[in-house]
Amino acid sequence: MSRPFALALPAFLLLGALATGCSEQEQPGGGNLDPRVLYAFDSCDDLLSYTKGEAKGLIEKYGNLNGYDYSGGWFGDPAGGESTGGLTGSGSDGGDSGGDGSPPPQDGGNGEGEGAGDDYSGTNVQEAGVDEPDIVKTDGERILAFARGKLHFVDASGASPTLRSSLEIGADLYDVQLFMHEDRALLLVRSWPYYYGDWEGAPEPAGIDLQQYFGPDYYNSITRLIEVDISNPDAMKIVSNLHITGDLVSARMVEGVARVVVRSQPNGLKLKDPYEFFDYEAYEQGGASEALYDHLWQVALSQSKVFNTSVIEGSTIENWLPRYVREDLSQGQAEVSSGVLLACDDVMHPGVYSGLSTLGVLTVDLDGHLSPTGGVGVFSEGETVYASKQNLYVATTPWNPADSDPEASAEEQGRTTYIHKFDIQDRSRAAYVASGSVRGWLLSQWAMSEYEGDLRVASTDIQGWDQATSESFVSVLRQESDELQQIGQVGGLGKTEQIQGVRFIGDKGYVVTFRQTDPLYTVDVSDPAQPVVAGELKIPGFSAYLHPVGEDLILGVGRDGTEEGQLLGIQLSLFDVSDDAAPKQLHKTSIGSEWGWSEALFDHKAFLWWGKTGLAMLPLEWSSYDDNLGYTWEQGAFGFRVDEADGISLVGEVQHPEPIVDECWDEYYGCYYSPMLRRSIVIGEQVFTLSDVGLKASALADLSDAHWVEFPQN
Repeated sequence: MSRPFALALPAFLLLGALATGCSEQEQPGGGNLDPRVLYAFDSCDDLLSYTKGEAKGLIEKYGNLNGYDYSGGWFGDPAGGESTGGLTGSGSDGGDSGGDGSPPPQDGGNGEGEGAGDDYSGTNVQEAGVDEPDIVKTDGERILAFARGKLHFVDASGASPTLRSSLEIGADLYDVQLFMHEDRALLLVRSWPYYYGDWEGAPEPAGIDLQQYFGPDYYNSITRLIEVDISNPDAMKIVSNLHITGDLVSARMVEGVARVVVRSQPNGLKLKDPYEFFDYEAYEQGGASEALYDHLWQVALSQSKVFNTSVIEGSTIENWLPRYVREDLSQGQAEVSSGVLLACDDVMHPGVYSGLSTLGVLTVDLDGHLSPTGGVGVFSEGETVYASKQNLYVATTPWNPADSDPEASAEEQGRTTYIHKFDIQDRSRAAYVASGSVRGWLLSQWAMSEYEGDLRVASTDIQGWDQATSESFVSVLRQESDELQQIGQVGGLGKTEQIQGVRFIGDKGYVVTFRQTDPLYTVDVSDPAQPVVAGELKIPGFSAYLHPVGEDLILGVGRDGTEEGQLLGIQLSLFDVSDDAAPKQLHKTSIGSEWGWSEALFDHKAFLWWGKTGLAMLPLEWSSYDDNLGYTWEQGAFGFRVDEADGISLVGEVQHPEPIVDECWDEYYGCYYSPMLRRSIVIGEQVFTLSDVGLKASALADLSDAHWVEFPQN
């Protein structure tokens, strides 16, 4: 039977994928449950009864676990016109005082809250003291950077930076992020298995052969956590690896304790689709008519349902919960252990059925060692993650089938986002404390912000596909017992538009919507029970990222545009928000008349603000057209001086040298390319820019070249 869960959660919190169907339904133990509350299973039999029952229900209805309706033929139709996400969900990352919704340190800081960082910048994070993983980290003397499959240690303590060592992580790995804490680094790796079957020319597996543990039929993502000892800069070494069946979603770290979010699917279930039972010979010999096809397809569908139901009936716990393989390399010789990541009686599910995939939050204390600890599971999606220093919030927005039903009423259509709150003040475990919901879906982590114990949430909702019904909201949730109750809400923002950017600063919210022009709304949340739209500014284009650059000043990074809504190049805008009722655009500068792009548009960690000198840096690439020169293209890291009176002016740009290619595969065009600059950090009087080729130090004053550190390219 299910029981309400309000106990402390061990280190591994598992959440699963939210699917279609927000309707109430009976759960293990019977009865209608509150969809905003999490309930625990009592035993493995309870959990298996739940997963098997829901899986067999999906198979009986659709023939598979993915929600594709094969009743109409070969390719099937997503239920409700859209994938129901039987395995995965929507597809999109009085409580305590919590965070303060304030901007990060204006002059840098290491983002981890472990030091002042007066003379160096850290990762650009949402909340001061809550670090976020990135491809480069520094403590003002050491720089750790990941590029081209290697972790590089650069000593920045002397007069000139020096590459001390490079640690091979994996030549085929590119999507790697890291945390740094004292003499430990935690690398977060997203990878996929490569299985070659019986091919004689198959390469030997690098490191441990995960196929032996996860099986030859596991083709989904694998998250690899790597603990690295960086105490000896000349000889970094991997201490342990933890491989998890699942896709890396997000992570946060507070005072050396990381919470790593991983999304997993059921594994090892050898289900079959109807086409594998279709009698092609009978179809051809019978004249290949449409009626015969329909008949034979229904026979195949029925056979697949019988087969798949038997597979589900024979499934075990190992098929439904994430598995792990741990390599302990601390003593030199690898000691390997494997198993299921959590105990059955620590698993939870929300009051509404929410799918069969899982998403986990693994707690890793970098003062200790990487290990799979006991944990808790929740079958509920969590694609959007936000954290203050005290609490972690996981938000999920299930697909609503009524949005694709033309006969559904307006009340039935639209999205609902469910939000689960966890106390993370205990270094060894999280504690589930409350859940709630808001209307609509969230843009990103920036749509949530904790302030004086309340959670502010910005969302957009639309009825079906009717853009005319789209509008955005700012809601305020307050914890009351085990529920996040909505105590205030303001709507009507950006009607017919969607949120493109959002930032909460103190008791104010700034929301950017866009369809043709860019309304910047100021929202007064000083009275959380009655948030109000205080002012609005309409300008062409939009700002995707908003960053505070001084008292009542916000810098927007976005796209320039015409009055008709055509998007052009990159635009930096300086806004004066001293008067809530009348926000003003003081200055703007545009880069690229035809087209522009920056990683900072969708990843805030690519943006650097150094308040001491008013320097904003970000990677840019753009194209322009001139009647004489034609189209021109340029890219690099560009620095801008931002001043309330003098405006936004270009300080300079940084380029990295083209790498030398020993063997070129293209004799006609050659094999040269301009390396993409992705990050900028400040240490002392220098700005360091990172590409996959190396690290360049430039003068903080004018961005002139100072030192170049090249990474090994093989």
